[in-house]
Amino acid sequence: MLMVISGISTGLGLFLLGMRFLTEGLQQITSSRLKSFIRNMHLHPILGVLIGILTSALLQSSSGATVIVVGLVEARLLTLYQATPIIMGANIGTTVTAQLIAFQPNQYIFIPLMMGIFLSFHKKNRKLRFAGEALLGFSLIFVGIDLLSRGVAPLESLIRFQEILSEFGNNPLLGILMGFCITAIIQSSGAGIAILQSLASNSLISLSSAAIILLGQNIGTCVTTLLASIRLSPIGKRAAVIHLLFNLLGVILIFPFINFLTNISASLSPYNAARQVANVHTLFNIMATAAFVPFVGFFVKASEWLIKGK
Repeated sequence: MLMVISGISTGLGLFLLGMRFLTEGLQQITSSRLKSFIRNMHLHPILGVLIGILTSALLQSSSGATVIVVGLVEARLLTLYQATPIIMGANIGTTVTAQLIAFQPNQYIFIPLMMGIFLSFHKKNRKLRFAGEALLGFSLIFVGIDLLSRGVAPLESLIRFQEILSEFGNNPLLGILMGFCITAIIQSSGAGIAILQSLASNSLISLSSAAIILLGQNIGTCVTTLLASIRLSPIGKRAAVIHLLFNLLGVILIFPFINFLTNISASLSPYNAARQVANVHTLFNIMATAAFVPFVGFFVKASEWLIKGK
């Protein structure tokens, strides 16, 4: 059991370290340009969704993208009507991480790892140094996933562990709560999904159980944005509340169709359990965004009702 805990904690630690290097490196390279690009656009809701997808995919963090948007709203550079579709699109962009993990390119990962180490020592050119950090982070994510997958493998022989996971799958509210707690504690929906992909790859969790836990993780990812908005003015808080409302209502909307979603995900990738989990994540966010884009005004009004003040 000690070896299992050691393998899981080491893999998860390297994954989170990789996400930090990747996110910070990409933010240093792109953040100011993205802010300028978003600030100067006349946003149609569909264009806002696309910008949200691009921003989150580049930063590899829906929370990071949403925090930037909340900051722009706080600075009165974006209205809530402009920010809402960007927040919706950010949830789709963050699914890129899970899809990349499903490729499992471990045999080639030493190439970006060595390039990242070499570039990160570059003293004179900041852009090259941050690009090196991003490459290093990208590599560590896959090294961490590999260790995580190896760490959970022995759990296959533990009957009690399988019973616990089965119980979570059979009790949707318990599964959603578990997903919320995982993401809220480790502050990374990407890491939470990576854990599910590792469990699925080792046949330790069914796709239906993973999908239920994923719903909770989508709500848990709002915690970062809410914490970032605590000291902001009411308008900044409203942007954070819109993020929470969108994810919460998305779970309520999609939950009755979760079996339909898992069937589609399994048919798209019948022989790759990790990709099936990634497919559920992607399809959920696409469906929720498509359903709620026409109701941007509702989310703005709801946030104004919940957060009073000028």
